[in-house]
Amino acid sequence: MCNTYVIRPKRGAQGLAQRVSEATAKLASELVRKSDPGVVMRADGRVEIMRWGFHREFNPAINNARSDKLEAGMWKEAFHDRRCVIPMTLFYEWGPGLGGGSGKKQEHEFHDPDDGYLWVAGVWEENGELGPCYSMVTTTASPLMAPIHARMPALLRPEEMAEFLAGIGHWNFQPYTGPLAVTPCESPLVKLKAGDTQQELF
Repeated sequence: MCNTYVIRPKRGAQGLAQRVSEATAKLASELVRKSDPGVVMRADGRVEIMRWGFHREFNPAINNARSDKLEAGMWKEAFHDRRCVIPMTLFYEWGPGLGGGSGKKQEHEFHDPDDGYLWVAGVWEENGELGPCYSMVTTTASPLMAPIHARMPALLRPEEMAEFLAGIGHWNFQPYTGPLAVTPCESPLVKLKAGDTQQELF
């Protein structure tokens, strides 16, 4: 389940990517975690900064919305009326190493091999105290993701975005089969301090 991702401006970007880059440059950090601000594109085409995670008494930042739960409960109204797309440079997932086996979980970085933005289906709502908040739709893992985690962000191909945002009927989220690369990596939550000591940021 995606809880951490990165969004960076892109030099020489044009069109939507340029507008995303301009909004991204306003963020205090390129690393986005639950309750942090991130960039989203609304159905009307506006690119805005919102807080990641719906706020509820039982959970202050519900950052993931399962694709099989969108037609009921807390997600239903947002899914029908307030869809959005979440751009990412890359996202992280923790799980077994690509070679399998047990032991400590390995961090993995997922990104577009062509260095473009990844586009993830999302929903958003207005919160009277926190302002607009968004949540990321997740779906069944693709063959690439399956060895690491059972679910993954609901990635959209660029040509699918307009139809998703338009809210036309039922949307059938399928495991992503577009270009996606994965690389084992160091945890993005590790901060190097003086003397090369490491501190986990949780």
